[in-house]
Amino acid sequence: KRAAREAGAVIKEAWWASTRTAVKDTKSNAVDLVTETDQKCEDLVKSIIQKEYPGDRIIGEEGSGSEKYDALTADPTWTIDPIDGTTNFVHRFPQSCVIIAYMENQEPVVGVIYDPIADELFWAQKGVGAFLENPAVGCASLKASPTQTLAKAVVSMEVGYGRDEASVALVTGALAGILKKGVRSIRMAGSTGLNMAYVAAGRLNAAFEHGDWERGRGPKIWDFAAGKLIVAEAGGVTRDLGAG
Repeated sequence: KRAAREAGAVIKEAWWASTRTAVKDTKSNAVDLVTETDQKCEDLVKSIIQKEYPGDRIIGEEGSGSEKYDALTADPTWTIDPIDGTTNFVHRFPQSCVIIAYMENQEPVVGVIYDPIADELFWAQKGVGAFLENPAVGCASLKASPTQTLAKAVVSMEVGYGRDEASVALVTGALAGILKKGVRSIRMAGSTGLNMAYVAAGRLNAAFEHGDWERGRGPKIWDFAAGKLIVAEAGGVTRDLGAG
């Protein structure tokens, strides 16, 4: 939590700076953005982890980029997304967060998602529960929504980074399908981490994103490891629908 809050302070400082954040680079394509703040925050979180747990493996988004990372092992592993929702951060749309997860035996056992603009810290420990810390409530337990019908559900999805015909058809087809089934509403906020945290908090009833590992599209381990645990500890479920 300390590492997430310290990285969040860096994000908040850049957010309120008089000069707009510049795009430093791109990853999978021209709309997959990277800023200097992304790298600065990842370096900060890594330094804190390496000092406390020098032998643990670290998989960071900026260190891995859009490339495939080596397969997970049973070894203690940390995943870091220094700014999930970088496009939002660049455009000053307040939906970005720091995501950190600690994994053992390829499964998350601690997860943290911190929104520095809202000052909301979502966290979970395996077998202990899921919680939200913010100035208004202090520390409160999280519980996923019991809603079981689309007619009463607000569902989150994302457009992703693909702009080719196949990617666009996939997203628009999914959107049309859910709307035709009578969903109450759809949200596209641009942050996998906050989407999953909001499902755990009952603010969203469900969330999904399309992914294609071979094409380097969709959420990666640093995007969803923490959220998977937080949702589970809040009584929700996660599924890879493409896996059958």
